[in-house]
Amino acid sequence: MATLGDRVPMFKLRPYKGLLIAALFVAIIGGLLSAYFFIEEEYSSGSNGLFLLILTIIIVVCLIIGAYSRYGFKHLRHHRPGYKRG
Repeated sequence: MATLGDRVPMFKLRPYKGLLIAALFVAIIGGLLSAYFFIEEEYSSGSNGLFLLILTIIIVVCLIIGAYSRYGFKHLRHHRPGYKRG
């Protein structure tokens, strides 16, 4: 939200950057960890890599949905020029 002096605050309809960065960070770290566990599973019997990969995908999808949650609010959309109100 940016204020324009004494006028009404201007709301931007953009996704939350912090959540998108967090989703990218979780995807990279989770992908690397699951790849490590997939390599380790060749030498031992465990399914940690698949569990971690599924958990990473679920967390990333939830973060992306949260980042784009602003698009659900119709009142934040800007009106085009020439739009008659009332």
